[in-house]
Amino acid sequence: MFKTVKSKFIFFSIFLILITTVIPVYFLIAQLHANFEARSIVMLDTTLDIVRYGLKFTMMSGRNDDLQNVINDFSKKTGIYHIRIFDTTGKINFASDKKEINKNISMVSTHTIDYKNLDKKVIDLETNDNIYTSTEPIFNEKPCQSCHSEKNIIAFLDIDTELTSPEIKFYTGSIHMFFLGLAVIIILLAGLYLIFNKFINSPLKRLVNALDNVQLGNLDEKIEINSNDEIGIVYKHFNDMTEKLKTSTDKIEQMHLEELQRLNRLKTLGELTSQTAHEVNNHIAIIMARADYLNLESKNIPELAKYNEDLQVLIDQTTKISEITGNILKYSRKKATELKEIDLIKTIDEFVTVYTPLLLKKNIKLITNCNLRKATIVGDSIQINQILTNLVMNAVDAIGNKGKIEFEIVENGTGKISLIINDDGPGISTNNLNEIFTPFFTTKSSQNNTGLGLYIVKKICENHSAEIRCESDRKRGTSFIISFNKIKKS
Repeated sequence: MFKTVKSKFIFFSIFLILITTVIPVYFLIAQLHANFEARSIVMLDTTLDIVRYGLKFTMMSGRNDDLQNVINDFSKKTGIYHIRIFDTTGKINFASDKKEINKNISMVSTHTIDYKNLDKKVIDLETNDNIYTSTEPIFNEKPCQSCHSEKNIIAFLDIDTELTSPEIKFYTGSIHMFFLGLAVIIILLAGLYLIFNKFINSPLKRLVNALDNVQLGNLDEKIEINSNDEIGIVYKHFNDMTEKLKTSTDKIEQMHLEELQRLNRLKTLGELTSQTAHEVNNHIAIIMARADYLNLESKNIPELAKYNEDLQVLIDQTTKISEITGNILKYSRKKATELKEIDLIKTIDEFVTVYTPLLLKKNIKLITNCNLRKATIVGDSIQINQILTNLVMNAVDAIGNKGKIEFEIVENGTGKISLIINDDGPGISTNNLNEIFTPFFTTKSSQNNTGLGLYIVKKICENHSAEIRCESDRKRGTSFIISFNKIKKS
């Protein structure tokens, strides 16, 4: 219903003005009107009693001929407008205006009187004519029965009195107060709207338009700051945000370009490595073939038998070299991401085979600790290898020279397989522990690191529906725990 701040402001402003102003004023005027009217009726009734008893005294004294004269005298009093006496048929027998005599009351009276059912005095206010009307029955009391034979009501007394000056001023003032209240409400609404539009709505529109421009890619968007209030603070933060966003975007584009260049170099290096591994495999195949031949010939030539152990070492080492080059060829091939059932233990063993010779140069041992026969998960062995590479390289940078990195595979009680990578490096500070998976966060020099390694690791884990967390201690080193969903056997 209310989609904009302006519509909400207008609605609630009107609502609050009604609650706090209009309704209380209405009840106040109504109460004053009721009190004033009641007081006016009491005062009027006192005046009418004088007229009533004067007429009654004249009638009771038997001087009916003087009744018209008495009515004429009373009608000259200030405030008396009309005096009429009419019978039960409505015929006017006596009146202050002689032209009304013998006419029916309904033809001359400005107010409608249901005199046929009238059994008591009725006082009413005719606001259009500014008069109070009083109509009451004249009952056939015992002193009157000597002259009148009517059973109940002899006639009706109808008296109209003009409003006094204070009464007219009060009712006129009530109308003026109503229109004054209406004018105050309009002024309040107009004033509140102008204040809202100037200090809230217009600044919000400028902010929304600026955000739209930023969304379209205009990072040079700035808002002019003309005040030091909350709106000015918001504008300042917006300008700071766009400045930082522009700087970050430029940095990202630069890093993206550098990463593309690096990937291009790695692609070239991978192709060269693949070709080199292929050529090495050719020569290794020849060495293994000749070593196997000599090993077989040693059974027939006694002079060669003493070299059996050396030949077996040659065969074992060339086999290891073949495995390493085979893994290099495997991971250097361009391959689309494909999630399928893989054995996590086998993937780690292949990784250890490739990286062990490299890490031994730094006196860093790669250790595998697993009591499971098989750890089947759904994943991509290439991306799992990328996780291992990033985490191990970070551990190597942290350890420096001489240390150990341990791979531990366990099955926890929640039906998940956890891969734990432990190192005995110096650990990660508590302040940095919550930031390590943030893109571009790094404690290394910008020449050696982009700050995207652990961010990529986390994204790969999310692609595998795996959870990753880090535990670190300055004394015991760092552990990364990755929990994969276990394949359930049907």
